[in-house]
Amino acid sequence: MTTAVRPRTSGKVKPRYKGLRAWLSHHTFRRLTQLGIFLFIAYTALLHLVVGESSSAVTASWEAYCPFGGFETLYKYVTGNAFVSHTHLSNVVLLGAVLVTSLLARNGFCGWLCPFGFIQDMVSGFSAFVQKRLPPVRKAVKTLKTRGARLAVLDRPLRFLKYVVLAWAVIGAAVYGFMVFRDVDPWAALWNLLEVSLTLGTVVLAVVLIASLFIERPWCRYACPLGAATGLLGAVSPMYLKRESEACKVCGICNKACPMGLAIDTATTIKSPDCIGCLECVGACPRDGALELKIGLPLIGK
Repeated sequence: MTTAVRPRTSGKVKPRYKGLRAWLSHHTFRRLTQLGIFLFIAYTALLHLVVGESSSAVTASWEAYCPFGGFETLYKYVTGNAFVSHTHLSNVVLLGAVLVTSLLARNGFCGWLCPFGFIQDMVSGFSAFVQKRLPPVRKAVKTLKTRGARLAVLDRPLRFLKYVVLAWAVIGAAVYGFMVFRDVDPWAALWNLLEVSLTLGTVVLAVVLIASLFIERPWCRYACPLGAATGLLGAVSPMYLKRESEACKVCGICNKACPMGLAIDTATTIKSPDCIGCLECVGACPRDGALELKIGLPLIGK
């Protein structure tokens, strides 16, 4: 599946949901689940910082709730019943839960639960909010996007970078016995700021947040190793999106709603490993039956 293209038709299309029904939509529920997970991790990180590990109280580090840590420690745990530093059995358990989720609902974890994805969503939402209310900012952003349009050709090859990061992080941890990815991980860098600890990951975090002002979910699109793994495993999930060409008018609204920049209005089935299962395209589609969530045979989708 390629990146989103400019809609081939023009004109305003009325949204399907308004008022209370819109507030009760899946979009609101998705934001609430994302916010709940993020607040839990934030509370855990702050509690761990204040109480510390020396206390008798249970103050697990935020790292204990990172499923990707399960990937990084998996080899050492299986071969020696031990863990690489900064990981715990909880990481392995959470990894198993995320993988099961991927088997059932593709990249549903990325779209509904991932707290770092939520942060990127919020930054992009803030950018859209400011642009809508400040015309000079909107004009400046539009100019930057126009001048950078030629870089769109790099989008597709850059999406393979996350698979390289996945291989490097997992193999590196297995070979060297420590988390080689941790020092460049923007998620780790975010919480290390609480301890005034600056690493290369701090630079990566800054780049991701700045990029999120102009493009939705840049980390998820190009560099997230966990998203790469769940996307590959999700290929055998029975759940997928189907576009009914007879109902679809190719208005392009679904493309604009997709935070991963996928070309939905030209696809028959949406099974891209980059799809995070957020269902924003379904919620934004103004025509009943044009986009529907389906369950079928893995890989075939019948």
